[in-house]
Amino acid sequence: MTYNSKIALLGGAIDYAGTFPPAALTLEKAIQRASRWRREGKHPWLMNKMVLPVADIKKLSASFLYENGADGTPWLFAALGTPCQSEASTDFYKTVEWDLRELRRCREKGFYSSCRLDIVSYETKVPVGVLAQKSLTKIYDFVSPILERTASLASREIKDFYFEVSFEEDWKASLENMVQALVEWLDENDELDLIPGIKVRTGGALVPTVEQIAEAVSQVTSHGLRFKATQGLHHALTHGKDFGFVNLFAALCLAQGYGTEAFGVAEIERCLQETKSENFHFEQGKFSWNRFTMTHEEIEAARRSHGAAFGSCSLDEPDEDLFKEFK
Repeated sequence: MTYNSKIALLGGAIDYAGTFPPAALTLEKAIQRASRWRREGKHPWLMNKMVLPVADIKKLSASFLYENGADGTPWLFAALGTPCQSEASTDFYKTVEWDLRELRRCREKGFYSSCRLDIVSYETKVPVGVLAQKSLTKIYDFVSPILERTASLASREIKDFYFEVSFEEDWKASLENMVQALVEWLDENDELDLIPGIKVRTGGALVPTVEQIAEAVSQVTSHGLRFKATQGLHHALTHGKDFGFVNLFAALCLAQGYGTEAFGVAEIERCLQETKSENFHFEQGKFSWNRFTMTHEEIEAARRSHGAAFGSCSLDEPDEDLFKEFK
């Protein structure tokens, strides 16, 4: 396999979520599917982590992984936090702390095993009521103790902590306040390895507009935060209301690399809405869309900053669609 700009842009883009709807596979079937796909997929380098609820991660062991197709290669996992709808920061804090302690036990159990497992990121949903308060101070007071505890308990293991935000009601103010709260925390704790980020849904019951996704991309890339997307990204290219993952990763990297003046929200929107594969150029040493070009090194630097991945309950659909659109 020859390294090229397609791998530079999209390698490790998928966080496989096969146990979630609509696939809704059992844990065993999802592990089997991922193991087989790693050997047989057209683009096996697309897969990064496997997304599982904390309760399912606790069921994993070396023997379980081997019995379901693992070959000894280390597995990376993204932990989906235990749901907590309480708007009280103390309740939410306790839920996250319990999760982190359980994940640490799992990691210690599997770190030196015959099939190592690493839990490298954690995702949790911010209660809508917290965001609806439209108060930067209240949001900061909510997320700060959670991030501080995560840093003290698991910063050496968990590098990325994603807060899911929704595109409801006054979504722009909520997004801006959450981003600013995370930026303030990061500025005050820049010596730590933990980098917080934003998680958004690009499909599902509430399909976001291109304006909403573009604003989220711009906010994250201009403030040095991480980005995670989930739902609706099974196609390589945008079709109607279904966003394409090539579009999304191109927009993220170009926005990160060029900055807001050269590649602001308007350019991000145009990139997200691009429907012609011939306007994306994957060459041996560079990638380009329209007049914007990035080398391998520039793409890698951008991805180190935004750290993006997208959750998908399917591996076959993104794999086959990428092959169809960009052979």
